[in-house]
Amino acid sequence: MHTHALADDLRPRRSLWLSRRARWSASAVIVLTVALLVFTVVYRVSQRPYGFDRLDRIGGVALPDGAERARAYLDGGRAFLGHATADGRYELRAVDADKPGAAVWTNAALTDVDTFRSARGMVEVTGRPAADGHRRITLLNANNGVPFAAFDVQAGDRWSLIGKYFVRYSAADQRLVVTDVGNGRQTAAWDQPGGPNAWWPTDNWSGQQVPTSTSGEPLDEALTVDPHIVRATADRGLEVVGLAGGHVLGAGTGLADPGDLVYAYEDQIFVAPRAAGAQLRVYDRTHLSKPQWTWSSPDTQAQPLFVTACGEQRVCVGEEHHLTELNTDTGEVVFRIAAERPSLAVPVGDRVMLRTATQAIGVTETLLDAGGRTVNSWPGKRAARLDEGSYLLLPAVPPPGQYAWTGVDASRGAARELGTLDARPDACTWSHTYLACATPGEFVFYRIRAPWYSL
Repeated sequence: MHTHALADDLRPRRSLWLSRRARWSASAVIVLTVALLVFTVVYRVSQRPYGFDRLDRIGGVALPDGAERARAYLDGGRAFLGHATADGRYELRAVDADKPGAAVWTNAALTDVDTFRSARGMVEVTGRPAADGHRRITLLNANNGVPFAAFDVQAGDRWSLIGKYFVRYSAADQRLVVTDVGNGRQTAAWDQPGGPNAWWPTDNWSGQQVPTSTSGEPLDEALTVDPHIVRATADRGLEVVGLAGGHVLGAGTGLADPGDLVYAYEDQIFVAPRAAGAQLRVYDRTHLSKPQWTWSSPDTQAQPLFVTACGEQRVCVGEEHHLTELNTDTGEVVFRIAAERPSLAVPVGDRVMLRTATQAIGVTETLLDAGGRTVNSWPGKRAARLDEGSYLLLPAVPPPGQYAWTGVDASRGAARELGTLDARPDACTWSHTYLACATPGEFVFYRIRAPWYSL
C-alpha cells in the first residue's frame, strides 16, 4: 500500500513537470516561428523591386551663360556633369544625386572635350578631333577627378576600354595594342590587317546589369569587363586571346569571312554569314574546331541583321521579317515570331523588349513575354532599360520643348506617365532610381522611383 500511495503521490507531480516542459517547448516553437515569419517578411520587403513614381525633383545645378555640350552621366547615386565654358575649356564635376548642389570634386583643366562617360571607377573623357583627325582619350579617377592615363588616337582607329585594359586598333600600322591603364604598360599586341572591325569584345553584360540609352548602348560603364577578345586571323580564322598577356585561349581556321556577323558572349562565339540562307554556328571559345550546335533559318531568303543575348541562356537572331530566340546551350528554338526590321532586343527579366520599324508606322517598341507573345506595344516610342525589370519610354523623335516620360513595369506590362521634361534624351542619364538631365539653363535631378513598401 505504501508503494501504491507513493506512486499515486508522484503521478500529479510528474504530470505537472511534463506539462510545464510542454508549455516551454510550445513557447519556444512559437517564438521561433514568429521570428522566422518576421525575418521572411523583412527580407521579402527589402528585396521588392522599385515602383515608378511621379518625377520628384531633388534639385538643380545652374549652367553658366554660354555653356555648350552639356552632358550628365549617372553611376548609381553619383553623377558626373560636364559642359564647355566660354573660354574654351571644359568643366567636369562629380556630385551626389541626393545633394547635387555640392560638388564632390571639380576638374576645370580639361580642353577640347567631345564627350565623357563613367566606366567602373574611372571617367573616360574623349577629346574633340583635331584637323588631322588626332584626338586624346583621358582617364580620370572617379573619386577625385585627377587624370591618371592618356592615350592618343587617330582618325580610322578604333578603341575600347575593357575593364582595366585600353584596347586600340591603330589604322596607321594595322596593329591591335593592349595597354594596362593602371601601370601604362603594353600587355599584348598583334598584327591586324583585317581592319578596325576585325576584332570583337566578349559581351558578359547581356542587358542585365546596367541601364541603357535609347540606342541600346550602356549608359554608365563599358560593355564588358571580360579580359578576352576575339580577333580575325589568316585563313578565315578566329582567335580568342587574353588581354593580360596575349595568351591564346582557343583558335580555328575557316570559321568566318570578312563581314560575317561575329558575336562573342561569355564562353561562346556565334558566327553567321550576312547572306540569304545563312546558318548560325556556335562554338565553345576554348574549342573552335567543331560547332556546339548550328541553326538554320526556315526563311531561306533571309539575311541575319544581328545576334545578341536576350536573356539568361538565351540569344536572339534578328532577320528582315522575323525574330528568333534560341537556347544557348542546345540551339533549341524558344520562339520565332514575325517582326518587321527588328533592330534591338534587350532582356527585361524573363521578357524581351523588341524594337522594330516600318515605313507606315515608324519605330515601335514591343514587350514580349517568355514565349514570344506580345504583352504590349508602343508605336512611335523608343525604350531605354532601367534595370532587369523595367524601362523608360521616350518619343522616337523628341519634339522641341516639353514632352512626356513614361515608365514601364515589365513584369505587368503596365505603363505610367512620370511627367514632362524639356531635355534631349542624349543629354540625360538615369539609374534605377534617379534621372539627371542637362536642360536649358541647368542640370536637373529627379527621383523617378521609390520602394513599393515606402509608398
